[in-house]
Amino acid sequence: MQGYIHKTTCRVCEGIDLVKVLDLGSTPPANAYLKKEDLVKPEKSFPLALYYCRTCSLAQLLDVVDPEILFKNYHFLTGASAPSVEHFRKYADEVIKPLISSKDDLVIDIGGNDGVLLSFIKDYARVLNVDPADNLAPISEEKGVPFYPAFFTSRVADDILATYGQAKVVVANNVFAHTDPIRDVFKGVAKLINGDGVFIFEVHWQKHLLEEGAFDQIYHEHLCFHSLHALKHLVESAGMRIFDVEIVPTQGKSLRVFASKNGVPTVNVASVLAEEKASGLTDAKTHIAFAQTVEANKKKLITLLRELKAAGKKIVGYGAPAKGNTLLNYYGIGPDILDYLIDTTVLKQGLYSPGMHIPIVSPEKLRTDTPSYILLLAWNFKDAILEKEKKLREKGIKFIITVPHVEII
Repeated sequence: MQGYIHKTTCRVCEGIDLVKVLDLGSTPPANAYLKKEDLVKPEKSFPLALYYCRTCSLAQLLDVVDPEILFKNYHFLTGASAPSVEHFRKYADEVIKPLISSKDDLVIDIGGNDGVLLSFIKDYARVLNVDPADNLAPISEEKGVPFYPAFFTSRVADDILATYGQAKVVVANNVFAHTDPIRDVFKGVAKLINGDGVFIFEVHWQKHLLEEGAFDQIYHEHLCFHSLHALKHLVESAGMRIFDVEIVPTQGKSLRVFASKNGVPTVNVASVLAEEKASGLTDAKTHIAFAQTVEANKKKLITLLRELKAAGKKIVGYGAPAKGNTLLNYYGIGPDILDYLIDTTVLKQGLYSPGMHIPIVSPEKLRTDTPSYILLLAWNFKDAILEKEKKLREKGIKFIITVPHVEII
């Protein structure tokens, strides 16, 4: 088995009017970090190309890697990122808790990872974390958040209904980039929410991907880059409707979408739809221009890094996120350029990046093995990281920013 399938129809509208806009070649899965003994073994790699649906405006991958390869032993922990924890604390306090009327209410988090969001809810309602990564179960349960190990489907929804009853709130954050087939998931959510139930989900906004040249968000786990236009089609196919939307600063910019069975749309919905149309999200030409921007940034960054290395400068990478591995592999940046990557996620420390095989170490190494330049791969936390590393910057260490434009700070 080759480990992936190639689809020929859009996963949201099932249309066939698809155009390839950016081909990143064949790369290993972005979260397939390696142990030292694995470095001599052949790595699995799969096609990575972005397509655009002219019918519903969804940007998507058509090459779908077996999810068992991608998610069953997952190295990303929400709790390892202080900005993410703070985001979910505010999310719980400001968005979810006001919807809870009783401790008997059920709040379900689809793809809840290590249970951080629900840990802020568990004292106010019943909670359930539905996630396929078995290795995260003990971490979630240590937080007092029950774990249901599964890829969410409408059939799983039936089982949850039989065991726990209907939900007052269902949330899913940074999940629907990963989901295939996705229409069945939305049908499952429609079964779970009761008459006054609310479905809230966050997705990386396609507009940010295009305008910021954030191509490193493209990797095998991210099958979709959503616009509100495409999401409206998807939600309504499951018998729900979008009644509100907010733009939030996670992953650069994300949409936080509110759906229910009976909600009345706010002016925000019409406003975001109009903004998308004005920005060209409903036009394939905009996506082709995005690909040209990616190529220009690639040439600029590679030239800069080679010049710095030729001048004898030591360069390391800050963060070992999945998106960073897309950039490193597509640009061909390996240990000949970056001495190491630092990352706060303990599960990644001691491993090597997929494809480029750069060692990943604790951030403590920056204190004893000081570089001249730091390539910021976790750009979505740029402001927080630059503030956190103020002392390093005061010593004259420069940060190289990769998105939206190559710059030295």
